[in-house]
Amino acid sequence: MSVHLSTDELSDALTEGPNAQDTTPGESRVGIEKHLRDCSQCAQTWRALVEVRTRLAAEPTPSMPADVAHRLDAALAAETRQRARVGRRPPSPYQGKPTLGPFGADLPRRSRPTLVLSGLAAGAVAAMVGVAASLLSASSRLNEPPAVAPALVSSSQLGTQAEALRRAADLSAHRFSPSWRCARQVTTGKITALTAAVVDGRPALLVYTEADETQSSVKQGPDTTSTHTQRVTVVTGCGDNRPVAGAATVLPR
Repeated sequence: MSVHLSTDELSDALTEGPNAQDTTPGESRVGIEKHLRDCSQCAQTWRALVEVRTRLAAEPTPSMPADVAHRLDAALAAETRQRARVGRRPPSPYQGKPTLGPFGADLPRRSRPTLVLSGLAAGAVAAMVGVAASLLSASSRLNEPPAVAPALVSSSQLGTQAEALRRAADLSAHRFSPSWRCARQVTTGKITALTAAVVDGRPALLVYTEADETQSSVKQGPDTTSTHTQRVTVVTGCGDNRPVAGAATVLPR
């Protein structure tokens, strides 16, 4: 039985890269490369890690909203005033003992950008933990759409039946799962949900997607309009990694 590489091992190898410092013995790197050539499951996990890293690197760095920064400043100022009022109370038996003083006076001053970066770093760590959990679940096939009692669908009533199924069930996109990666090869737009189904007597996936589509109007001449479209597509062949997009239709609103 083949022993698969863990997500941590693959992530470390991806982080080090071919030009990293020699923290991993050369034999181990060669072994990982050979394992990826021979093991399709670990190779799929590797490709998913590369895709996630690329997507995270492309995301723009968010900035702190002005109203949030204003509320933080107001809260700090209110706390400082409160502690100043405590310091002006009548003498007590504890007079002369050290007091807390103004809020944060004994702490090093940190600029707002530093606070923002600290928050962003914490958010990035949380996001990476969530992504790692999704990848681990996907590599173990725990994130696959359930195939028990799949819905029976007719291609002639695809739109109506698919929309009714989506409203009745809590469907998920099952991101990074083999089915999700298979469906992405033959569909366009963002995948919002996946579910197993039997369409016209044949096992398939119902792939729900959404996208902004641009349409031109004859009456308006060269002017175009953009509409938000939700679509469902029947995808077969994912079992042997040969996906084919079949019947597709726009979902009724």
